[in-house]
This record gives sequence, C-alpha cells and structure tokens, in this order.
Amino acid sequence: MEKVYKVAVFGSLPIATKILQYLMQQKNIQTEVVLGKKSLHNNDPWPETPCLAEFCEMNNIETKSMDELKEQYGKGALDLGVSCRFDKIIKKDVLDLFRKGIVNMHGGLLPEFGGLYSCNMSILFGAEKGGGTIHYIDEGIDTGDILRRCEFALTGEDTGYTVFQKTQTALYENMLEIIPKVLHGEIKATPAETLKQQGYPARYFNRQSINDYKEVRPDMPEEEIVRRVRAFDFPGYEPAYMVVQGRIIYLRVSS
Repeated sequence: MEKVYKVAVFGSLPIATKILQYLMQQKNIQTEVVLGKKSLHNNDPWPETPCLAEFCEMNNIETKSMDELKEQYGKGALDLGVSCRFDKIIKKDVLDLFRKGIVNMHGGLLPEFGGLYSCNMSILFGAEKGGGTIHYIDEGIDTGDILRRCEFALTGEDTGYTVFQKTQTALYENMLEIIPKVLHGEIKATPAETLKQQGYPARYFNRQSINDYKEVRPDMPEEEIVRRVRAFDFPGYEPAYMVVQGRIIYLRVSS
C-alpha cells in the first residue's frame, strides 16, 4: 500500500495556491493550510490564480493558524511543510511537527541576498543573476541548508517588478520538482556555510536597508541612477526619487 504523506502549505499569495493545487492532485498526499496575511500586495505572474485565502474559501478548504496546527498535531506527526513566501516567522515548536522539516521559498539567491528586498538588491548590487532559493527553515533567518538556487540571468531591462515575477515563476517550477524528492529522500541539501567558503558573499537586508538606496542625486554616475530607478520600479511601492527645491520627484522607467 502506497504511503500517504501529510503536507502543510504556509502562504498567502497565488504561488501558495498553485502549490496547494499541485499537492491536492497527488493521490498520496493529504494537505493542511496555514494562512499568512489576507491583505497583501499581489504581483504574482498568475492573474488567473486567486490568493490562497480566496481559493480556500471558494473550495471550502479549512485553514489553520500555527497555534491551531500545534493543537492538532504532535511532534513529527506531519511529514513536510512548504513555506510559499510566508510572511511570518516559523518557530521551533512548529518546525518540530514535521518529520522532514519545512522547506521555504526565499525570494533571492542565498547567501548573497538574505532578508528582505532581494529583487531590488540584486539590481542595486549589479548582480549578473537573479532568482530565489529553496532551503530548509531552521531557527535562524534565511540560514537553513540550501536545496536549490533557482537562477536566471538579469538583463539591463529588468526592474524590481520583473525580477520579482521571474523569481516567483522560478521558485514555483523548481518546488514542484523538489517536493517529491524531499518526501522520498532523493535530494541532499548544502549548508549555507559551504557556499560562503566557495566565495559567495553573505549579505542580509532588514526593513531599513532599502532607505539607503532610494534617493537619486545629480552627482551620481549615470549607471547608478538608472540602476536605482530600475530597482524601485515596482507597482504598489514607492519608487526611487530625487529631491528638487525641497520637493520629492518620483522616478520610474519609461516604456
């Protein structure tokens, strides 16, 4: 008899909905859903796919909080967690519920772009590659062992918005391959420290980090000005700006 795996999806955005839809199609997987924020910016590249809360409501799918998940399940009672750009910290008492751990979709390449604003920072730092990272969650932030770096080439036309959309697509496509490999023990993870020893720079960005880059000044090199404008061209968020006679002038990429 085929083993049935219990897998929990953590998320809010359409990317979490798509992962849940995939899991529900697998005959050997039972699912749980843990919702993040219901009010959020949705810039995912799948306009036909609803956010997770809406999808669950439309299909009468029960959702839980992390506390409710802990109340229902004991240590190791679930097989795998899939964190799909989840907006809350998952602590050890929740991690312990999962026999094979929780794998996370991080929106930047690790260890270069840990923390927040990875899509913006990849442009600001002049990276040749963008992408996301699928890694195990541990008790740190973006420090767990890495299952796969989902890379793509950055172009001079990319903006923070296009990098985000490409990253979501790369993470989704790679996660579909990784879930069964993790469940069946067919994939090995690489410690982040190993990549650092190989020469990958380690950076971490918090909520304040972005404030050092948004302002554009006339004395900046032209390349830096264009890079900043591209990095912050993202619907729903404040763009790069220039201060002229005490007034803020916002800057966006022209079509």
